[in-house]
Amino acid sequence: MKIMAIAAMTSVIGITAPAERTVTVYVHNDLNTRGVLYQAQQRAAKMFAEVGVRLDWRTGSPSGTQAAREPVIVVSLAEHAPVGYSPEALASAKVYEGVHITVFWDRVAGLSRFAQPAVVLAHVLVHEITHILQGINRHSETGVMKAHWTPEDYRAMASKPLPFTPVDVQLIRLGLAPLVDP
Repeated sequence: MKIMAIAAMTSVIGITAPAERTVTVYVHNDLNTRGVLYQAQQRAAKMFAEVGVRLDWRTGSPSGTQAAREPVIVVSLAEHAPVGYSPEALASAKVYEGVHITVFWDRVAGLSRFAQPAVVLAHVLVHEITHILQGINRHSETGVMKAHWTPEDYRAMASKPLPFTPVDVQLIRLGLAPLVDP
C-alpha cells in the first residue's frame, strides 16, 4: 500500500522520466556459459533502455571511488544454488546492501524447456538489478518483477520481454533519484 502511495505521489508532484542514467554492472563468471551471458547482457540492456537506464557491463571489480560516483552492481554466476535455498529461487540480490547479486546457473539453464537460457538469464538479471535499483524487496503481480514466473511467463518471454509495471518504473526512478546531480 505504501508503495502505491509513493508511486501516486511521484506522478502528482511531477517526477518525470529522467534523462538516461548509467548503471555499471560488473560480472564475475568463471563458468562456461557458451555465449549465453553475452546474449543475456544485450537483452537486459535493451529492457532497461526502455525505461531510461543504460547498463554498462564490465568484468573485474569496481574501484572504491567509482562506487561513490555512480551506481555499481556486482553480479556473480554460481554453478549451483546453495543448499537450503527455495527451489524456485533463480538468483539472490542483497537488496538492502545494494550491490551484490548471485545468479544460480544450474537453475537458469534448467529452464531451457520453456525458453532459451539467454532469455531466462536476461530476465533474471533484470529482475535482480531492479531489486537493487529500487532498494526494496518487493514484487509485482505481473511482468519482469513477478515473484514466481509460470511456464506461461517463460513461454511469453521467449517471444517478447516481460514488461516493467508502471510502479516498477517509478520505483526505479525513485531509487536512482538520490544519485542524480542537482
